[in-house]
Amino acid sequence: MLQKPIEGACFLCEASAARWNDPAAAGDPSEAGREKEGLARRLDELRKGACTPEELRSHLLQMCAMCQRVLMDVGEGATKEEVISRLEYRVARLRDVARAEGGAAG
Repeated sequence: MLQKPIEGACFLCEASAARWNDPAAAGDPSEAGREKEGLARRLDELRKGACTPEELRSHLLQMCAMCQRVLMDVGEGATKEEVISRLEYRVARLRDVARAEGGAAG
């Protein structure tokens, strides 16, 4: 897995740099909702054609470990639809974590 210390938020999900080497919401499940929102924004941009899978991949070193893995899992030659499907899956998993955390807090 590519892991390079870069300041700022993850390019894809907007997670804080302090959490880049952890799976999403591993250290603090309450952050899953925020990560889901950031990832959903990028997903909408991809669906609307505002960015391409290649453009996303060009920012790989500016992504947290989770987002690097999402893009690497689909492979370098993945179609837009394959990347969208994988991002939708990740957004759904983050939504599940956020809901579970919300239920635990309430």
